[in-house]
Amino acid sequence: MTINYQLTNSDFLEYQLYTSSKSKSHKKKRLRSRYIVFILYTLLGLYFAYKNDNNRMGGIMASFGLLWFAFYPMYAKWNYKRHFKKHVEENYKNRINKPVEIDFDENSANAKDFASESKINATELKELIETQNHFFLKLTTDLSLIIPKNSIENKVKFKNRVTELGAEYVDELNWRWK
Repeated sequence: MTINYQLTNSDFLEYQLYTSSKSKSHKKKRLRSRYIVFILYTLLGLYFAYKNDNNRMGGIMASFGLLWFAFYPMYAKWNYKRHFKKHVEENYKNRINKPVEIDFDENSANAKDFASESKINATELKELIETQNHFFLKLTTDLSLIIPKNSIENKVKFKNRVTELGAEYVDELNWRWK
């Protein structure tokens, strides 16, 4: 089974967003940012309200804290996406719209792009992650091959072939960036 395709900025972006959404450190960072800023604004508001007898300023500061807490998830979603767009444009610019070929034989996958050729033993295939638009073939080294679904003619045959080689299938069809 051979698959030929070209990767676009949106392919790399979706992969970056997916891995970020599954990263424990990114989840912790987003959670900390949401709560720490909220707590700081609230404490500052309490300080102004009780220490300086300035209830108006205290209320304003506490309101900013509540607004931050309520709207931070939308801000973080936008900010991370903007960050990863820039990252992809800067770091993957030489890989955009270049031909990629993956050939699956009896006990390996052979990946070839414009700059390199790799033979990946079946024992190195860790997971086949399926999202709405892509397959991410994760290796034991935590590197991944990005495969757009529109480049695969028979998706069922593809999934069966990769799982036969030893990759665990992960259904993430309902995943979306948030």
